[in-house]
Amino acid sequence: MAEPNPALHLKTLRRRAQRVLWWERAWEPLRWPLLLVAFYGLACLARIPQSLPDWLHALLEIGVLGAALWLTVTGLRRVAPVGIPAADRRIEHDSRLARQPLLSLTDRPAFAGNGEQSAIWARHVERVTASLGTLRVGLPHPETSLQDRIGLIAVPLALIGAALLASTHTPSRLYAGLVPGMDDDSVPLPTLQAWIDRPSYAPGAPIFLSSTGRTTLDVPQGSILNATITGAHGKPALSGIASPEQSRLDAGSWNSHGTLQQSGTVRIVVRGRTLGAWRVTVEPDLPPTVTWDGKPGPQKDDWRTGLPWLIHQTYGVESLEAEIHLPGLSRGRILRVPIPLDGHPKDAKGIATPDLSSDPFAGMDVEGRLHAKSVSGRESRSDPVKFQIGARKFTDPLARALVALRRRLMLGQERASKASDELALLTQTTDERAILAALGLEIASLRKDAPQGSADRVPGDLWALALYLDDLRRDGPEIADAAAEVRAAQQGVQQQLDHMRDLGEKGHTLPEQEELQRRTQALKDALNRRMQLLFSRAAQSGIMMPQSGTSSADPFSDEMRRLQSEANQGHGDEALRRLQQMEDMAERMRQARPEDLKALAAQMKAQAEAQAQRAALHDLVHRETTLLDHTQSRLSAARKAAAPPDDGNPPDVSQMSTADLLRQLGMQPPAGMDQPADKPPAPVDPATVAAQSDGRRSDHALQRALQRVNDILSHRVKDLTGKPATAFDKAKTDMQSAREALADRKDADAQTAEQKVLTDLSEAGKQMRQNQKSGGSGKGGQGGGSLSFIPSGGAGGSGKPQHGAKGQQGDDGDQPQAGDEDGDDEDQKDQDPLGRKLGEGDKGKDSDAHIPDKSARDRARDIERELRRRASDRTRPQSELDYLERLLKSF
Repeated sequence: MAEPNPALHLKTLRRRAQRVLWWERAWEPLRWPLLLVAFYGLACLARIPQSLPDWLHALLEIGVLGAALWLTVTGLRRVAPVGIPAADRRIEHDSRLARQPLLSLTDRPAFAGNGEQSAIWARHVERVTASLGTLRVGLPHPETSLQDRIGLIAVPLALIGAALLASTHTPSRLYAGLVPGMDDDSVPLPTLQAWIDRPSYAPGAPIFLSSTGRTTLDVPQGSILNATITGAHGKPALSGIASPEQSRLDAGSWNSHGTLQQSGTVRIVVRGRTLGAWRVTVEPDLPPTVTWDGKPGPQKDDWRTGLPWLIHQTYGVESLEAEIHLPGLSRGRILRVPIPLDGHPKDAKGIATPDLSSDPFAGMDVEGRLHAKSVSGRESRSDPVKFQIGARKFTDPLARALVALRRRLMLGQERASKASDELALLTQTTDERAILAALGLEIASLRKDAPQGSADRVPGDLWALALYLDDLRRDGPEIADAAAEVRAAQQGVQQQLDHMRDLGEKGHTLPEQEELQRRTQALKDALNRRMQLLFSRAAQSGIMMPQSGTSSADPFSDEMRRLQSEANQGHGDEALRRLQQMEDMAERMRQARPEDLKALAAQMKAQAEAQAQRAALHDLVHRETTLLDHTQSRLSAARKAAAPPDDGNPPDVSQMSTADLLRQLGMQPPAGMDQPADKPPAPVDPATVAAQSDGRRSDHALQRALQRVNDILSHRVKDLTGKPATAFDKAKTDMQSAREALADRKDADAQTAEQKVLTDLSEAGKQMRQNQKSGGSGKGGQGGGSLSFIPSGGAGGSGKPQHGAKGQQGDDGDQPQAGDEDGDDEDQKDQDPLGRKLGEGDKGKDSDAHIPDKSARDRARDIERELRRRASDRTRPQSELDYLERLLKSF
């Protein structure tokens, strides 16, 4: 290891000695600033500055720390710099060197005339440096008086003592004392009440927040965070929210709110302390997803246009419409067709069937897209699709010519003057005075000298005239006049419904309702007159028209009453939908022909067969239930014989499982709760089982017969509807399992199999009714649809399902429809709407009710108390606690 250079080492020691001497000289001017800072620290630990108003706290801090800084700067300026001789003296003193040898290092010879003397002096300096030995510099030790030494001991001890008393609040107190406007941890936190209000497009209960609540919250975009802070000594700060707003309620209370637009951490801070922080995940309000759910186009054997649609939006769709235009049309006309929705669906599909035959686009290849608007105002459009609009087929040549002229006129492909000349030529094709008068009026309306606006009603008049001509050619003048009267009444009701909807709340006034009642009565009278004409014409021809299936004196009263009620309640869309159904019914009212009666006979035969099948299924279910009763009776008797003697006391509810308690109340426990299947089966008495062989043998034979009936019924259902009911096959398999269990004397297994059979038969009944309602194509001919020439109040006359409203999925479920004579099972007869039996005496409405005795009521109360005790036991599984909480709300 190389020897250190003595000269370099001495130079380092001189710099250190200079610093030590400087600090000793600086102690005198620094002791007062340090004392001021120490006293301010003690005051902070004692919470003296924090208790002052913020402005006074800031003034005090500025004054104390400013004075300390000024004393420090001015004092340090008076400190004289330390020279090398003073540093050498300090080194000699701390190294205990005698006779000041370092003077030789800075001294010079008096006469250094030649080089020999200089060399001798340099050699002397080297010997002195080498002989110095180990040099050192001690720590600063300024000269202090007794008072200074007492202060040096007392002040740090006071600081340490104050820090120990403050304990864990020491850092926060020092921070709050140095930063005005901050509170330390020992100050009680203000009271916070915070909640999130969901936006109007996503209704729901408010989400109440707490500082110890959930760490992550999922909220819709546009939700509003509201916070009320009570007992605050300063203005709260709200971060993580776009454009927060705050208002002061009183001296110590604030209200803050802001809109949540993006995910992040929301934090409420008061005087440097966090009252609450939540991680918020904002679910974006995306535009609705809207697509075509198939190919639009004309309905089969109908002039209506099918518009299949599919929509999805997280918070619901407010409106849906189809935008249709003709490619290449210079004027760019757009046909907007509203599609009614059932409320504000979030995920729905359906097919709208509007009557667009009166539009000039009817029968033409058009391009259309769907336009959806969500409840939050977001809009989107589907991809365009090319399709054809349904059109009426007119049999009268003049009617076809009028419709073609009307189309060209509405699409701007023909001028009014030229259309007037063409109408003048068409007058030569008929000699009917009524037609000539109507055409003359239209010709006058299209002339250049016609009054302003008279040409606007020409397209509507031409359409009505074309419909009248077609009815006149097919049914004669009386029925054509009646049909025209019906259409005029329908237009009046439509105008009143639109007027009431545009008025909003003002449209529900008594005068508006009376006007609607007057117009609906006129429509009903017109429909009745047309129907009477049809029946009268049929009687003259020797054809007996079948009556409608409605229970009213006429098939229109119920529909008119419902239409008026919906309009008065503000359900304009429902009223318009019902009016559309009535229009369909009116359009399809016609005189019956022989082929219609043949179709009616086939339909009635199919309905009789369907009713017989339902009766057979009902009997099959009844007999299978009897088998289940027999099996359960045998099993109960065998278990009772094998059970130990009963002491007469009911079992202890505290020892029973939660699932058993629910069964004691007659309730089915939810899935996942301790299931009875996990328990070993109860023992049975072998002697009793052997004694029951005769009854079991009889049930085995009956089960075999029922299995055969099930096969026959399955084939008949398939022959009638053309669609199999797969639940019959499952019932056959479970019946075979029940037979095998009965043969093996296993009543427990037979009971399980028979219960499955009943479930299968119930599902088979649903499938059977659904297939019959859908109008199968089996040997039965006609399905369950209605005939077009018979007005049937609730079906709309077409026998086709209406979509776009209730029943969006095209499936009306398993509920009986109005006017469906086969919709009710036999076991649903003689019952009131609550399912109670009707009759007199012992068979009255309440004959099947059971009034529990006092012991049963006490038993139920004991079970309820036990359930409440278990609901308060927080050590139980959370799923069980949630279920018990929901269950006990009903008590």
